[in-house]
Amino acid sequence: MQINKILLSTLLLTNCVFAQAADKKITISNAATYYDEKIIQSNIRSECGTLGAQFSQNTKINLEKNGWAVALSQNPQNLNEGTQLKLMISNALSDGNAFIGHHKSVSIIAELYKDGKLIDTFNTTRNSGGGFGAGFKNSCSVLERCVTTLGKDVAQWLKSKS
Repeated sequence: MQINKILLSTLLLTNCVFAQAADKKITISNAATYYDEKIIQSNIRSECGTLGAQFSQNTKINLEKNGWAVALSQNPQNLNEGTQLKLMISNALSDGNAFIGHHKSVSIIAELYKDGKLIDTFNTTRNSGGGFGAGFKNSCSVLERCVTTLGKDVAQWLKSKS
């Protein structure tokens, strides 16, 4: 009798865990777009062409660390079912260089959709001077440091929502 209660409790607990995991499915942009390309410096657009994809990939990695099942999509907010996350780079600045010091920043907008309806928005900015060895880094690698941290920020924001 006691064994049956233990087995039943274990089965119920397992089903609850799987139900929670099933609820943590999300589709995100495969590459964050620029909110308004005209305000992004032309050198960033031309030289750092993978910045949006790196932001999305870092967000995906950090969401998966938090237990999300992540699918990538070209245009996730057009989906009518499930949870979607649209990622956009609202601004990026690249001042300075390896010799005089890097002064870089990236601002983002993350829009959370549920069944096609916008339910929340997250905005933030990260700055970087390049960190250790900044004198040996190019501008794009410093901007990439920003989007790496921003991917963690977005995952933390979603973790606080669930």
